[in-house]
Amino acid sequence: MPAAARINKMKTETDIAVLQVQVSNLDQKFVDLKDCVDNLDDKVEHNFDKIHDTLRNFQEENQRQHKEVNGKINSLEKWRWMIMGGAATAGALGFHVIAKILGM
Repeated sequence: MPAAARINKMKTETDIAVLQVQVSNLDQKFVDLKDCVDNLDDKVEHNFDKIHDTLRNFQEENQRQHKEVNGKINSLEKWRWMIMGGAATAGALGFHVIAKILGM
């Protein structure tokens, strides 16, 4: 085999070896990248669960506070209607009866 052919063959083999090393490095980088993506996916899922729980707790607290405020409003409305009923009764009795009762 002539010297030029041997040099060409050696150069080709060297190029192939370099390409194999580069492919091996790329494979490792892809594995690392996949691990990073999996880790990121886990973090996103964990954060999603935390946010979901926080929103659920917020909604439950919001509903509890609404019920509490609704109860307070209902008692104020009952009180208002009792005052209006008392005023209507006092008005129906007439001023002269009230004046007699109060000693005016």
